[in-house]
Amino acid sequence: MTIKRAYIASAAFVSALAFAQVEAAYAGLAYEGSSTMGETIITVMAPGLEAKTGVKIDKVGSAGVDKGIKAVMEGAADVAGVARALTREEKKNKLYAQTIGYDAIAVFVNAKNPVKKLSKAQLKGIFTGKIANWKEVGGANATIVVVTEVKASGRGTYKVFKEVVLDNTDYGTAKEIEPVQEGLKYVSTDENAIVAASASLGIEGVKYVAVNDVEPVAANIKKGSYLLSRPMLLVSKTLPSGDLKKLFEYVISPEGQAIVSKKFVPIK
Repeated sequence: MTIKRAYIASAAFVSALAFAQVEAAYAGLAYEGSSTMGETIITVMAPGLEAKTGVKIDKVGSAGVDKGIKAVMEGAADVAGVARALTREEKKNKLYAQTIGYDAIAVFVNAKNPVKKLSKAQLKGIFTGKIANWKEVGGANATIVVVTEVKASGRGTYKVFKEVVLDNTDYGTAKEIEPVQEGLKYVSTDENAIVAASASLGIEGVKYVAVNDVEPVAANIKKGSYLLSRPMLLVSKTLPSGDLKKLFEYVISPEGQAIVSKKFVPIK
């Protein structure tokens, strides 16, 4: 009786193990990286991708661009969403990158703020702390409240803004709020707050300001006249094949680009 029970238990274990292996073999793709791309593109297009190709996306992470690239390099994710150009060091790793659209980093202020435009020099002054009062840039006599994502998070928006606007100098004192959507909510409640975020994330109670007299609208983003335009990339460790290739193909197909165009500027 004991031997029989042991045999049954052993058989059940082997059966369960085999099932788990089969299930793992058919597991879907894992995405990590830009939270903006994950929420507004990858998650939205997942049902259509599965319906057309049978490819599932099982995980959509939002750890940020740097962590997304790291996850792909280490095999913890199949694809990373990168809302900026690859750095020189990243290119040395011979990653495969495909542009799927274009975005812009908009500078948002409270809807009641009278300031309508800021130059790059003024933005640099504000975000480094050298300009501390709105009256210095044509606004009310009030202290500027700078809002950023968590500085140590490695977010694409934070890094691109630092490189392009701050000329790689350090940010000044800021209220660090994450995710950036929560930062936007904060700006909508504080008339003196300012934040840089994807133009796609605008909400009621905030407005964007023109940068160097150019607004972050589709035409300006596409032709590159807006200072903070940026490419949106899907990145894999090597040339994609199999299910991953189907994902890359789908996102630049008419169906995929229609989804991209809802919030961003498509490539087609």
